[in-house]
Amino acid sequence: MTPPTSLPAAVRAQPPLAGAAPDVRRAERTRPRPTWRRAVEEWERLEPRGAYARLGRGPFLLAMTLLLLGPALALTLPIALVNLVVHRSARRVFFRQTRVGRRGALFVLYKFRTLVDRPGDDQSRATRFGRFLRNTHLDELPQLWNVLRGEMCLIGPRPEMVPTERWAAEHCPGFAERLVLSPGLTGLAQVTQGYTEGGDGEAYRRKLELNREYLATLSFGRDCALLARTALWVLRGRGWRRAPRA
Repeated sequence: MTPPTSLPAAVRAQPPLAGAAPDVRRAERTRPRPTWRRAVEEWERLEPRGAYARLGRGPFLLAMTLLLLGPALALTLPIALVNLVVHRSARRVFFRQTRVGRRGALFVLYKFRTLVDRPGDDQSRATRFGRFLRNTHLDELPQLWNVLRGEMCLIGPRPEMVPTERWAAEHCPGFAERLVLSPGLTGLAQVTQGYTEGGDGEAYRRKLELNREYLATLSFGRDCALLARTALWVLRGRGWRRAPRA
């Protein structure tokens, strides 16, 4: 059993990004070369094989995304209105943050805001409505915009914050392998572990195992099973369940 490694506060609570995609590209140019970057040839080697992975997965997940758009839009407007009342500002309805995507590319992820700006951990800073959104994963509905932009996918690894990704690349060798796929709204690690705290080495090693398992067993049946598990996860309100610490 290894004690969890502590992360700086910036990893646990990164401030929202003020800019959009050009700012992400500018920030990426000014940073040192990320430790999760790979040569194109290495990414190609890590790509999952098989007819479904190469030809069927993209169209299937796109079709499922389009099916979800109608219900998602119907839920988005009332949630946005409630969040407007809760946070008393139209600019605070949504939360934007830089995340690491496919092959290490940075992008701006969108969510409904669930926390207020005050000292404390996420549990103490969450509004009552924000806690409901997190438990049901409804705070992640705006990420469908990321999916439509091609920055995310319906199923894939969880997109990590930049400081967390940098820490994981250094403390969990091979963690960046999962970036061969676009990050997903849901995935095997998400519905198995729930939320994992940055700096919890044991939890992130387990997340690495789950991501490798998904890549090794990627299939139409596996993706259908994950969508079904996600629906049950949401209905049971288990979105904010945290992985147990070793």
